[in-house]
Amino acid sequence: MALKEYPPPGHLLRRLSISLIPDSEDSATIYSSMPLVPELFVEGRYRLSAIATQVDLASGVMSVGFTQPDWTATFDMATHRVGEAEPGSLAQGVTRLIRAGKNTVVSATTVSCNDEVITYVETTYSRLALHEGSAPAVGLDQPRHLGRGEAPLNAPLADMIGFRRGAPGLVEFDLQPLIRNSTGSIQGGVSAMAAEEAALHLAGPGSGLEFLHLYYLAADRSGPYRSTATALRTAERTTTGRVELSGHTRVVVQGTFIVGR
Repeated sequence: MALKEYPPPGHLLRRLSISLIPDSEDSATIYSSMPLVPELFVEGRYRLSAIATQVDLASGVMSVGFTQPDWTATFDMATHRVGEAEPGSLAQGVTRLIRAGKNTVVSATTVSCNDEVITYVETTYSRLALHEGSAPAVGLDQPRHLGRGEAPLNAPLADMIGFRRGAPGLVEFDLQPLIRNSTGSIQGGVSAMAAEEAALHLAGPGSGLEFLHLYYLAADRSGPYRSTATALRTAERTTTGRVELSGHTRVVVQGTFIVGR
């Protein structure tokens, strides 16, 4: 599927009202923004995975610009909470290329609100060779405002996706058009949302995700999906653990997290 056809109308990326603006003089820089509406907050703190979703889209689009006509897929993403933000503020990201190699593209992103950095993200993308019969990838050459004509979020993010909490650290959900990526699997940012939900469920009320590092291992287009968080170390104010997201037949994503209280 060509980049200009994704995401389709009604997709979560559109309902998040993410905007992408390429630098007019530097192909190694892309700007992004996303309104931090109340539905993206949990107990007064913004969802770190929502910012990760904004960045995943921006850095993924930029990576395609260095591999086209080949596609790319997220290999790993490390997201750090640096500061806080208020509901109603605008998250503004600056994604810069670190390295464009033969098989990988690495970038770093700072996201700010009111001129204060709130998140820092590093991403690596793997090149996917264009197969016969597939549409070539197309980079971003003009601004895209995904929220135009779309209904805004009308419920908390977890409710919209349909997360079902089970035992502490266990979250399940189904694949739906709202969260599919261009290949029919789970969008990378939504994988981060599922990981965050499991980590918060494990840590309990009053917790917030401080750090999330995910490796994207495989695609699974069937579901249902299960996100499982397990503690490696619990201290007075933090829990450090690992998280695993599995589909019907395989592990899709795994990584580590730090939750603060």
